[in-house]
Amino acid sequence: MNHHLPTHPTASAPTRSLEVFPARGLEQLRANVVSVRKLLKLDPDFVTVTYGAAGGRQDGTRELVTWIAETGVPVYAHLTCQAESLGQLDETIDELLETGVTGILALRGDARTDGTGLVLPHATDLIARVRQRAEAAGREVQIVVAAFPTGHPESRDLAEDAATLARKEQAGADFAITQHFFEVADYERFRELADRAGATLPVVPGLTPTTTVRRLERIAELAGLTPPPALHARLEQAQDAQTRRDIAVQTTVELAERLARAGAPGIQLFTMNDEPTTARVFDALNGLFGHDTKKEPWQIDTPGPALRAAPHSDIHASADTAS
Repeated sequence: MNHHLPTHPTASAPTRSLEVFPARGLEQLRANVVSVRKLLKLDPDFVTVTYGAAGGRQDGTRELVTWIAETGVPVYAHLTCQAESLGQLDETIDELLETGVTGILALRGDARTDGTGLVLPHATDLIARVRQRAEAAGREVQIVVAAFPTGHPESRDLAEDAATLARKEQAGADFAITQHFFEVADYERFRELADRAGATLPVVPGLTPTTTVRRLERIAELAGLTPPPALHARLEQAQDAQTRRDIAVQTTVELAERLARAGAPGIQLFTMNDEPTTARVFDALNGLFGHDTKKEPWQIDTPGPALRAAPHSDIHASADTAS
């Protein structure tokens, strides 16, 4: 595989990247292939693929990651410490490495309600284990980690979150992607604390275009925040889906522009596989988080294992509609 763009964001080479999620089952596979193919055609610098914990969408993650890797688009697979055993976790790591991933986004994940399910206690342990398995397999991978500019729910304060990020870097992390936040000041404050803690790795802001009140409230809940009142009111008062999409694009682009001026090394959009909204944001950010380096086009129409899992004629009909 020949990557013509850096997949490691830096201040001098900022990146535009996307997070996509796999289908929940065969019934959703056709629609998923169509939407993800359209997203890949937006020319992201890299893509991350979410992970179904403790069963869930793990198989779908591997299928989708394998297909994206075959297209040539740099791809990072989410991975958590959730597994039935360390042996199962090692097997998952090895399988992901075999797909040809560019890297792995290493997350601790959440324990089950009964307190079980985590076979490693911290993301730093997972980072070390991925490094160990990759070296044993003779494969070079980058490791991405999560950062929490408004605080992790289990941390005492932001200083602890910043120190945790520094430990992740010491364990072998190459760069970080943040959880969603609403204010540039949150990013700047966290970046300053991370610097003080000794973390020098690039920290890429992660943003979700919020097209509905429900999505806004859910994002805020996950980040432990109160939804911005003005944005909440605008979405609530919008009369139709197109107006809500316009609001989502405008607010996301404005925040991204302020982050660019603050020196952010790129932007990741948590797309929810919403190609129309993502496309508009990407177009608006092309001059801020883009590259002049010419590269060969990705092989987006490459059929891969994810496509073979569904009826052949259906998938190719979908591919035609996405061209």
